[in-house]
Amino acid sequence: MPLNADWRDYCADPEGALGGNSAALLTSGEDSFGELLAALRSARRFALLEFYAFADDSVGRLFAALLREKAAQGVAVYLLYDGVGSVLTGRDFFDGLAAAGVRVAEFRPVILWKPYRNWVKRDHRKLVCVDGETAFVGGFNITANDAPESLGGRGWKDMMAVVKGPAVAAVEKHFWETWAESAHAGPRREPPPPPAAGPACAGDKYVSVLSASGIRKSHSIRCSYAHAIERARERIYITNAYFLPDRSVYRKLIAAARRGVDVRIIGPGETDHPYVRWASWSRYGHMIKNGIRLYEWRGPMLHTKAAVIDGVWSSVGSHNLDHRSLHYNLEMNLNVHDREFCGAVARAFKDDMKNSAQITLAEVKGRPLVSKAASKLLYLFRSWL
Repeated sequence: MPLNADWRDYCADPEGALGGNSAALLTSGEDSFGELLAALRSARRFALLEFYAFADDSVGRLFAALLREKAAQGVAVYLLYDGVGSVLTGRDFFDGLAAAGVRVAEFRPVILWKPYRNWVKRDHRKLVCVDGETAFVGGFNITANDAPESLGGRGWKDMMAVVKGPAVAAVEKHFWETWAESAHAGPRREPPPPPAAGPACAGDKYVSVLSASGIRKSHSIRCSYAHAIERARERIYITNAYFLPDRSVYRKLIAAARRGVDVRIIGPGETDHPYVRWASWSRYGHMIKNGIRLYEWRGPMLHTKAAVIDGVWSSVGSHNLDHRSLHYNLEMNLNVHDREFCGAVARAFKDDMKNSAQITLAEVKGRPLVSKAASKLLYLFRSWL
């Protein structure tokens, strides 16, 4: 990493970064689900949960039982879920939680006669806050797909960041804004008051809590990526489950590779949205020709959304580098500006490379004509994928 690199040069909004935090990277479902369950069990005042998918399966029922238990103990438990992401979970499941004292809200319920835009804008965040002291942000949903095998899950590969300090209040603020816009089950109650002294200093790390999406928003996750990529001097490591960036980010990655930056990207080999992977392949040849090294993960399904640049800028969260995250979804990423945390993200990336296959130009050129044509056609419709 550049010895004289200053994180402020890579941060699109240095004044918006919050100091005084601790931050840790959880690189497996085993660690992430274990820490989540432990934090929820320790809740004394309140717990906030916001997930795109909360399933009525063995893992969802495990969490639901814990939420009912905490509500019975007098802890104020709030659960916010997305109407499309959790569409396979019956209403009785959430009504049962509400009857047990859990405050439940649904973001944009699926209503057939509502305008199309009501269907496409979704809450894709995955976060948990406990007692105003700890916040988790990442890509794991509460489903058997995401959970580790030790909990009876399928062990999808993902990451979470856990923070303590002033950044927690910023995460909570986004939660309450979405909570106010959502449909509530049972009586609506005011949020719990913040700790009297406010979030205490918990470390020396600067963290940017980013949630806004869209091209024109200067503080969006996409703009933070673009800014950091432009300033990269040595290396850019990106792991992304649905890598299909807009033209601006795509061109900035090409420009970085052309000026000698080591640009490496890991995408999924197995995916639940194969059409996105096929569309991505339409750009792979041009990327490889310009010096970008591309890899496909060969383990259980890759669902990670993380990046590290020059060892001083990193991002972990729910935001995919695709058009859906850019234009339609509510997302949240934590950008951690700290060499220790960035080192953990970089080590995780290098470990993942060991179980990934590099895509060669010969492989791209050797694809059947039908596959090439399908990839180009899907790329033309990338805004709808």
